Amino acid sequence: MILKVLYFFKLLFAAFSFICLFYSVMEFTYFISFPKEETGKTHEEIWFEGSWVLLKDMALLVLFIVQHSAMASERFKSCLSKFKLDDMSRCIYTTATAASLLFIMKSWLTSTIVLWHLNLSYKPLSWIYFGVHSVAWIIIYVANICTDVTELLGLKQIYYSIINLPEPNQRKSHRLRKLTSHMRHPSFLGFLMVFWFYPTMTLDRLLLGTILTLYMYIAWNTDGEDYNYQKYMYQRKYHELERLHTY
Repeated sequence: MILKVLYFFKLLFAAFSFICLFYSVMEFTYFISFPKEETGKTHEEIWFEGSWVLLKDMALLVLFIVQHSAMASERFKSCLSKFKLDDMSRCIYTTATAASLLFIMKSWLTSTIVLWHLNLSYKPLSWIYFGVHSVAWIIIYVANICTDVTELLGLKQIYYSIINLPEPNQRKSHRLRKLTSHMRHPSFLGFLMVFWFYPTMTLDRLLLGTILTLYMYIAWNTDGEDYNYQKYMYQRKYHELERLHTY
């Protein structure tokens, strides 16, 4: 009976984690591609506003980076392991990530200091902008879905523990585990596109793009072996699909 209650709690938490992350990702998509506009301020407020915006937004970005890095560390995972929460560690991580994202977006300050502005009322430019952002988000979503998304979200770990199967990563090849340890989720290019291809570059947007780009560059430390593995798997899948097409 106790075991059934425990399984039910795990499934309930997994569902809660998925809903929270899905909602936060949708909000983040809107936040990045359609950020809120700030009303104009007087000249006397510009200096103070710019300094306060940078200070608060930088603190929010540091909060996200600390959460995202600390909870992915082996030390944190070993702490959860002491409480027999190995199978729930990924769901706990994604739930905390969703919470931090929602808090950041709710607390984010938009600067009135504009570095450049492109007028989207010009139809060809607006189509280019929305086209680039649409392609970028498709790249981000599809790439993450293709990389064992249920394991990425922590759902597979809980399901495997309930049916008494080993941890999902143990069933993967050494080269794939090495790749995911260097880059937990893909789409570096997609994020660069949505961070930097934007018509109104305000001071806070510049800060966000700079810090998150540097964080991705430092945190995603793929090497030549990872590249060769990706290339090999792409060629292998391409030839498999080609053979299926000939049949």
